[in-house]
Amino acid sequence: MIATILLAMASPAAAPAPACASTQPADHLAGHWIGAFAGANWTFELTRNATGWSGRYQSSRAQVWRPLEAVSVTAGCATFSLKSEPRVTFVVTLDAGGTALTGDVHITGLANLPFAAKRAS
Repeated sequence: MIATILLAMASPAAAPAPACASTQPADHLAGHWIGAFAGANWTFELTRNATGWSGRYQSSRAQVWRPLEAVSVTAGCATFSLKSEPRVTFVVTLDAGGTALTGDVHITGLANLPFAAKRAS
């Protein structure tokens, strides 16, 4: 029900933001991030390895780690998606202090919602 209310209040869906405006280096995105979305708390983990970026997530409703999809990091900005229908994509930017991610959650064909997460580690 909370998700329905949030979707009703959200703006129509649009394409993700084009360019990264963060001055932070990409490596500063690695770590654990905690934020709220659709009535639940979410933990995201972003990791950089020799082949690029990957990640995983869990929510307070389903405390099982699941892989993120389509993880892309450019400078201090990231996009990643959850395996879901409709597609849910996060487009976030790291703040100047390196302690917060802010941006939007794009729910394909339905809505854009604001999103913010704080660094947990």
